[in-house]
Amino acid sequence: MDWKIKNNDAKIAKLEKLIELRTNEKDEANAKIKETNQYIADIEAERKAENEAYLQGKKDDETAVDVLENAKKVFVAYYKKNGVKMGPIQGGAKDAALVQDEPVFERSEDAAPDASFTNKGSNKVASKNIVSLFSYIIEDLNDELTNEKKSEAKSQSEYEAERKTAENLVSDLEEKVVTLEGIIAKRIEDKKEENSDMGENNKDRDAELAYQAKIKPDCDWIMKAFDQRAEARAAEAGGLTTAKEFLAGQTSLLEQSKGKFDDERLSNLGFLSVAQ
Repeated sequence: MDWKIKNNDAKIAKLEKLIELRTNEKDEANAKIKETNQYIADIEAERKAENEAYLQGKKDDETAVDVLENAKKVFVAYYKKNGVKMGPIQGGAKDAALVQDEPVFERSEDAAPDASFTNKGSNKVASKNIVSLFSYIIEDLNDELTNEKKSEAKSQSEYEAERKTAENLVSDLEEKVVTLEGIIAKRIEDKKEENSDMGENNKDRDAELAYQAKIKPDCDWIMKAFDQRAEARAAEAGGLTTAKEFLAGQTSLLEQSKGKFDDERLSNLGFLSVAQ
């Protein structure tokens, strides 16, 4: 029983270590799940902020393009209305078609200076530069819108891939936690059964010890009187052997003296009468 109980203790200790090991693994997995979920929340908030900034920037750029387009149209329409010719406008074929300029002839260096007031077309070169500037800015804004759209699409794709990886990790960790919980529950059940078995073994051991305590006085007395009892039994055996031999000798003498064995006389024969 001591050997069985010792084995129970060893198995229980082993199960406790396994339970502790799996519990630590489960705690680590849960901590990783929490960390990964926080990471998902962080990149989601970051992506939302980036998308909001993109949408606001897109809105601002589109508004600016509309404003500049309208301003350019108004500007060009004014000069057309007032007969101001500005020539080809830089910034693209679409803009070049808006206005055209007549040939400009250089003045003779000998001609007298013009003392008359300037007309509406005197600043046509400056106006042409302004319209061209509008076109450049609009083109830059449209290019920016295109590039920002590509950048937003790339950021969204990277975010979705990153989020998917993190979600897969959470799913794997949650599955691991469920598996570990099952293992821990099984180990706890095994430990419970082992404790129950050890309890039964302890009861059996206590019963054996109680029985041993009960029979100990008699056993001690028997062991103590064993030699004396052995000597007494030997003496008894020797006496019986001597009596047997004596009886055998007397029977032989009677047969020799009478020639006939008397069963009735033998039954009444005593040791004292024979001796006489």
